Amino acid sequence: MKQYIGKTLTIFTAFVLVSGLLSINGSVYSQETTNQSQTNATENAVHSETENAEHNATGNTTSGHVVRDSATVLLEGVTIPAGSFIHLYDTTPYKIVSGHVAAKLPCNTDNATDVNVLVGQAPNVSSSELEFVPELSNAGGLCLYHADLASNSANTITDIAIQNNSTGDINFPATSTVVIGVNEISELSSEAHGHAS
Repeated sequence: MKQYIGKTLTIFTAFVLVSGLLSINGSVYSQETTNQSQTNATENAVHSETENAEHNATGNTTSGHVVRDSATVLLEGVTIPAGSFIHLYDTTPYKIVSGHVAAKLPCNTDNATDVNVLVGQAPNVSSSELEFVPELSNAGGLCLYHADLASNSANTITDIAIQNNSTGDINFPATSTVVIGVNEISELSSEAHGHAS
């Protein structure tokens, strides 16, 4: 009986050691695979940048770079003095080709807000036309608005800000937010790099 228990323990111990070695080797292999994937992704991005540069050099246009970046700005407890603004997002030296902004802001009983969402290339920014979302709004409390972002020949968008358009301070209550999503960017033309003066 003792011999049988001794052999069983020996086999069990050997099994545990072999399993441990395989797990260690498996982890190392997995880590190498992950690093290789990251290297391939980086090489592909560099290759894509090179192809875009070659297309631009030959006069062909490219639609930009798909990026899918988003930022959520929580405004609870923030105050914007009358006429002032908060700069939220800047893509310089790229322009936003395609994006979206959604803002949950204090509103009056007519579902209007004193907060402007400014877009453009600083200092040339203007108020965007916000679409009211009634299903996610509470008149006289907080209302949800949204707008699509797209640069065009008349309006290059690199900057997004919110501005107090009232004569008094705006104090943002709980759950006030601005969510910015950028789907695609492209390089600014060489004469438009940096902010306009």
